[in-house]
Amino acid sequence: MNGGWAPLLASEWRKVATTKMAWVLAAIAVAYSSINAGVLVLVATGSIPDLPSGDANMLEDPDYITTIIGQASTAATFVLILGIIAVTGEYRHMTITSTLLSTPRRGRVLTAKMGLYGLLGALIAVVTLVAVTTLVAVALLWFEHAPITASTIATVGIGSLAGFVLYAVLGVSLGALIRSQIAAIIIAMVWVLLLEAILVLALPAVAKWLPGGALSAVMDVGLEADLSGAMTQADRLPPWGGALVLLAYSVVLALFALRTTMRRDIT
Repeated sequence: MNGGWAPLLASEWRKVATTKMAWVLAAIAVAYSSINAGVLVLVATGSIPDLPSGDANMLEDPDYITTIIGQASTAATFVLILGIIAVTGEYRHMTITSTLLSTPRRGRVLTAKMGLYGLLGALIAVVTLVAVTTLVAVALLWFEHAPITASTIATVGIGSLAGFVLYAVLGVSLGALIRSQIAAIIIAMVWVLLLEAILVLALPAVAKWLPGGALSAVMDVGLEADLSGAMTQADRLPPWGGALVLLAYSVVLALFALRTTMRRDIT
């Protein structure tokens, strides 16, 4: 391989197309977001009676409708994992040596992975948004609710595209830095499911500056669940601010990963 961008991207696509895990994660991402959206519909319609937030009037709040559609963003965690596997899978299956021998310019290899998986993240964002919007539209046919507007879908859609692309880049960068697939995935999941949640509760003022808060801001999702399970107005950055925060995280981690990869012994 001559190291040009087209062959590199084609090579990365062949790896994706022949790896079942990528498609399994994509399917799980769509299903996970759809389930989360469905749960919010059930909560609002009182179908989960033990929750104090069960109130059909919630469906008449445009912000709540945006929050339901915005559950498409919850698939970002799986896009992050997909990006991690893009690099750590090479080390796990010991194909990284042949990859770098065919394309000695390591920076190009890592950048190609970021680009290809960014595109894959964008594709997952589109499929997830379509699935969630369709599910919610069908589920709400039997209830009075605020309209699902084109503006809401566009806002969430643009935010999902930006967020998923950047989460894919974050995943590739994290995988390049850590290399151990299990360790990288555990660290990512502990951050997403535990550490960020703890920081949000302990330091609410910093929540909007964290990746999860920035992703919600990009999609203009303004509601969040409090400790009682009720939905309250969240302190968010404007969508452009959330996009800049996510971009900053991605650029810094990507540059660090590129620098580390260039100097590291791969054996």
